[in-house]
Amino acid sequence: MDMNILLVDDHIMTLKGYSSILNESNNTIHKAQTCQDVYNLVNKGFVFDVAIIDHNLPAYSEKKLHSGVDCALLLKKENPNCKIILITAHTEFIELYSMYKKVNPSALIVKEDLTIEIFKSIVYSSDSSTYFSERAKQAIKFVTSKLPLLSETNIEILMYLSKGFKINELTDIIGLSKSAIQKRIAKMQLEFDVSDTSSLIKVMYELNYF
Repeated sequence: MDMNILLVDDHIMTLKGYSSILNESNNTIHKAQTCQDVYNLVNKGFVFDVAIIDHNLPAYSEKKLHSGVDCALLLKKENPNCKIILITAHTEFIELYSMYKKVNPSALIVKEDLTIEIFKSIVYSSDSSTYFSERAKQAIKFVTSKLPLLSETNIEILMYLSKGFKINELTDIIGLSKSAIQKRIAKMQLEFDVSDTSSLIKVMYELNYF
């Protein structure tokens, strides 16, 4: 089946590589290198069967498009039947999980896991199930296993700390002793493999808890 395919990457050689793989059929290939390019194509009313989007893209701040994730969300809104394949060089578990939760793509692939066979099979597959590359699977499993730690109280503690409150000030607000609050923070730091509270707060932002 011939398809309208959108390729999005800021590296021209990557676009050429993708295009050469997919041009063996009578597909119509559209290319974009920036968030603004994607916006312009969508704004012109182009409809795509498949969009292959790199995570790191030059932003289009005027339209609040800062990454491939934002472009994917725009495409899903304007073109809900489009198969979104999100590709990234990021290997950090929190970053990968955040992409998965925000976009819920048809496929999430870490570049180092990508092969031509995998690429073609996902693009041409009629299967509606989601594909995750091995690293993406590991990330989703890891973060999901940690989510029970994020109780309402723990999130509230981190929210106040993110606003500049000190632990001493939280004892009356949260209703826990200073040592109990410190233990909760230490356990979260250990489980999320971060060394300090500011890094833990950053994790919460990436997971969209704040």
